[in-house]
Amino acid sequence: MIFYDFDLFAPSPWVVWMFAQEKGIKFERKVIDLLARENRRAPFITDVNPLGELPAIVLDDGTALTEITAICEYLEDIQPDPPLIGSTPLERVETRMWVRRIDQKIAEPLGEGFSTEEGREFFESDKANGLQVTKTVLPAEAAPVLKAKAREKIVWISDFLKGRQWVCGDRFSLADIFLYCYLQFGEHHGQPIPEEAGWARDFFDRMKSRPTAWQGEAGSLD
Repeated sequence: MIFYDFDLFAPSPWVVWMFAQEKGIKFERKVIDLLARENRRAPFITDVNPLGELPAIVLDDGTALTEITAICEYLEDIQPDPPLIGSTPLERVETRMWVRRIDQKIAEPLGEGFSTEEGREFFESDKANGLQVTKTVLPAEAAPVLKAKAREKIVWISDFLKGRQWVCGDRFSLADIFLYCYLQFGEHHGQPIPEEAGWARDFFDRMKSRPTAWQGEAGSLD
């Protein structure tokens, strides 16, 4: 399998990479030049993902798979141990519930808050450069609202999960990887974990100590 990755830290592909490494699944890693917008041009948009986004993997038969949870579900199916989505129907639905909450309530507003403010010039340049695939950037005044929404839900999840080791209790799962990767991104791009989110801060420290955690520099779009 070929795993397509950015040359800078990006939370979406890192969720898949970390998930695979926790399972002991090995990929051939192909780095995409984010700054050169290689992901917005052929052959990537013709052969891998027409949306020009990561994560993406290409199987040995040439089949391209995209989207975080879809790829992770596939990897769980082909290598069930260790179970990171779940080994019972109840465990699986609990993991999927929390992944959905984290994705919709934290990851999406956090990511859009970044692209609307810090990443605005970079993403707006796509249209100026005549790329076929571009990102719609929200109005600048949306940035503080989006960031406040993400911050509010980080505090909420921290209060709700107080006393747990992991998102799903004692069971390490995809939900933990998902949350960690977006907290990691926020820490280095103007959206640090709120001081009042004590559980989230402790959780982040636990995750950083895992061998599969991100060890490189944060990177910049400049």
